[in-house]
Amino acid sequence: MATGLSEPWEFLAEILLIGLSVNWCANVLQGTRGTRLLRGLLILLIGVTLVVRVMAEQFGWSRLELLYRYFVVSLAFIALIAFQPELRRALLRAGDVRFLRRRRPTDKQISALVQAAGHLSRERHGALIAIQREVGLANWAEAGVQINADVSADLLNSVFYPNSPLHDLGVVIRGNRLVAAACQFPLAESGETDPTLGSRHRAAVGLSQESDALVLVVSEETGSISLADSGILVRHLSLDELERELEQRLNPGPAGVASLRGLRSFADLKRLVRRLAVVLPLTLMIWFLADQASLTRVDGVRIALNVVQSEAVHVDVEQPQPLEFRLAVRGATRDVDAMRAASLDRPLRVDWNVKSRYTSPGAYRLTEREIIDLFESLPDLRSRGVLIEGVAPNAMSLAVDEVVTTAFAVKPDSASRRIADARFEPAEALITMRRADLERLPAAARVVSARVAERVSDATSNETLSLEGVVLDAHIGPVTALRVDPPVVRATLRVASETTTVKLARVPVLPMASYLFWRSFELQMVDDFDWVIEIDVEGDRAAVEALRVEEVLAFFSLSSNTPINEVRTAEVQIMLPAGMRVVSPTRQVQYKLVARESPAPARVP
Repeated sequence: MATGLSEPWEFLAEILLIGLSVNWCANVLQGTRGTRLLRGLLILLIGVTLVVRVMAEQFGWSRLELLYRYFVVSLAFIALIAFQPELRRALLRAGDVRFLRRRRPTDKQISALVQAAGHLSRERHGALIAIQREVGLANWAEAGVQINADVSADLLNSVFYPNSPLHDLGVVIRGNRLVAAACQFPLAESGETDPTLGSRHRAAVGLSQESDALVLVVSEETGSISLADSGILVRHLSLDELERELEQRLNPGPAGVASLRGLRSFADLKRLVRRLAVVLPLTLMIWFLADQASLTRVDGVRIALNVVQSEAVHVDVEQPQPLEFRLAVRGATRDVDAMRAASLDRPLRVDWNVKSRYTSPGAYRLTEREIIDLFESLPDLRSRGVLIEGVAPNAMSLAVDEVVTTAFAVKPDSASRRIADARFEPAEALITMRRADLERLPAAARVVSARVAERVSDATSNETLSLEGVVLDAHIGPVTALRVDPPVVRATLRVASETTTVKLARVPVLPMASYLFWRSFELQMVDDFDWVIEIDVEGDRAAVEALRVEEVLAFFSLSSNTPINEVRTAEVQIMLPAGMRVVSPTRQVQYKLVARESPAPARVP
């Protein structure tokens, strides 16, 4: 499935931001009934998403996918209603964060809190002490009795003495000052705490849910000491444990130090593992849903396929011609738009290296699925991060032939009939061509022509010329060489002084066609006399008088576009050694093509 993973750093940044947001939400919901509700919604969402995606991808159920989109929108509204209390608390906490940190309680104030807690616990005096951190507690402090005094153990013991008019409710501590007493704190809902806990503990949990305050509770019935933080109530603390918790939670220090301190017990490590088990899957799920929502589909992306040939085989694409396709792609909107824009003015050119895909000669026909797999394997398209869903045209025919390299003698081109003697350096060139093309060439035609005709047109009789940089022709009879090495040679030529004409009898005419042609068609001769001809050859007297039939190539070309079961006429083309030309009228042959009932090995008639 296509995803926007073309930029790994972008993916990591997105995962990090989503993970931080999920962790913040988990902190807000921790210890509330919303945790169980969130778990149920996640299970439902993941299950429905997986089922719908599989069905829609495999069977193309577009209506089911449409209903799924409405379901996701409806689920968002349900979540807004279901998490209304949690969202209210989160907004309250987010809106009341102080950008300038207040002074942290010092060791003296922490010592006062521990001493007071010890005294109140021994005397079974109930106490509720809220210690402000980043989120302000002004809403609750303003409704109580304003004290604004330095924090001390004696002051706290006095406030929570049973006969004191301020002992029933809570106090607010900001920094090193006791701001207010007799403050009413919000109660946690009954389903979010142990039902055996009293109103003090519920108020401590409730305030820690709606703010980041650390709340100290002393039970009036049992004298046990507890701390409420982020909706979590830690009970039955000893005075040593209380002092350690206050130091860690009120003076965390640098982030790294806080992390090390927080993980120094097995229970803390266990809590971290549980948190990661929730945050990581949820982060990936949200990213996946966002990624799927950002996908788009577009048709008609134009692609021009450039075949990069290998040294061992040569691939000829017979259909389609030209080698252009229109793709239907799906992926991230930015990737799809970039790909479509690149192909608007002209087809997007991509290279296809056939080296590892086709290694044996033969005829191949690729289906639509095979063409899609081919495109998806190309680095030029794979790097764009899109999924190819369709291609037109949806079929491709290939002819794969073995590549061979053979030494051919260098001769002057046939148009240079005035050449009587020629020497070339080097005398031979290495010609690389398809094996089938090589096998169709008679021995007499296995020469490569040097283009010297124009360069000797003004020479006088018996003049000797030395030429540099003579180009060798890649066209050898009816075939074209893949490579000519070297491409140019040096030539020493002598211009002929006397010409004559000689009649050459019983020259055979050969049909020339591709490898795939002979697999599909048979050739029938209409008149056997057309296939052996007589020609008049003009050239240097000594050369034409020594000319033999084996040195002449007479042929005509065939193609798969020729109508079958009809008598056709073709013009005979003739190749002669350099310095000679045909002066007799052009000859023609008649033939008929017949389709084979089943593909057969290629055979030239």
